[in-house]
Amino acid sequence: MEKRILNKSESYFSEHKALHTATEINQQPEMWKRVAEQLLENKENVNSFMDEVLAVKDLKVVFTGAGSSAFVGEVMQYILGEECGIEAKTLHTTDIISSPDAILFDKPTLLVSYARSGESPESVAAVQFARKRIKNLYNLIFVCDGTSSLAKLGRELEKTMVVALPKETCDQGFAMTSSVSSMALATWMVFHYKELNKYTDIVTNLANEVETKLNEFALKAEVFAENSYRRLVWLGSGALQGLARESAVKSMELSDGYTHASYDGSAAFRHGPKTVINDETVTVHFITNRPYTKKYDVDLNNEINSEKGKNMTVTVGEEGIKELINNSDYYVEYPKKTICPENSQMDAYIYGLLFAQMLSMFKSIQLGYTTDNPCPKGDVNRVVKGIIIYNIT
Repeated sequence: MEKRILNKSESYFSEHKALHTATEINQQPEMWKRVAEQLLENKENVNSFMDEVLAVKDLKVVFTGAGSSAFVGEVMQYILGEECGIEAKTLHTTDIISSPDAILFDKPTLLVSYARSGESPESVAAVQFARKRIKNLYNLIFVCDGTSSLAKLGRELEKTMVVALPKETCDQGFAMTSSVSSMALATWMVFHYKELNKYTDIVTNLANEVETKLNEFALKAEVFAENSYRRLVWLGSGALQGLARESAVKSMELSDGYTHASYDGSAAFRHGPKTVINDETVTVHFITNRPYTKKYDVDLNNEINSEKGKNMTVTVGEEGIKELINNSDYYVEYPKKTICPENSQMDAYIYGLLFAQMLSMFKSIQLGYTTDNPCPKGDVNRVVKGIIIYNIT
């Protein structure tokens, strides 16, 4: 019998040139379990590195990457701020290389780098530039290709830990999918290193739960993708604003720009960007499960629902969200919190990410694009090309 993926046969995705993308979305729970096992096996090294770096006085924590990799940092700075009290910021590698004098300062720094291929010129250059400007620099590198230029550089440096994820997370499809979620969960575990056994169980249990929901989410995404829309706005607060940004990029990448997607925070959207709404607009509302922040998400969703013309709204939230938000056109519900800690948005992030990946993929297929390589003419590439790195002193 032919293997099935996300309610479809492998041949269906192969015929639509989407097999890599579908496989890499579907494999995520298994990748998370392997990431958890790998980190637990390396517990001694993780503990030693994190104990040393977090003992540094006045330490700056900076997350960096390009594109989707940087959006992982935008999510994690909020999640770790809420859960661990870590003050961090995200600086994109593209900003580090283009404006180093504005953002690289000689203060004790932990630079947390994210990369799928580890071959983007900016990824290596950002670490090299930081080394030139920061005397007391630690590097924590999450990379999906352990043989890449970035991984090799990291292994040559002092005060550096390289976390090379399972090779399957180095997505062969155009869009970053399993790489994104795996890097996020690996970061979560490393920063909770003092409870690594506990978080290994949490990640494993979350993966098991998600496995039971994959087909349901895929069906919801496929059904909604049949709607006609050209403007898609992803909205979320805190960590889920980084998710909204990642979702917007996925929508544009996999439709080769046919779908014009944007993102914003729930509280910020009213300050001008809301004018994007017209009859061809869909707004997707990621509703956090953090009680205080949730109020802002709910208020905006209800406001847009009450003003609706022909525009559509999608609500992504915990089971029972319909009791708080009325008249959305579509609801995508994930299980109430039983696995992740009460103060964590990680489950809301993971389930929202899955829906965004699936909707972007099915919309791409529905529009007739070659999803695994939606820009075959090469204007945009899986590993960025055309970047010239200009050296600094």
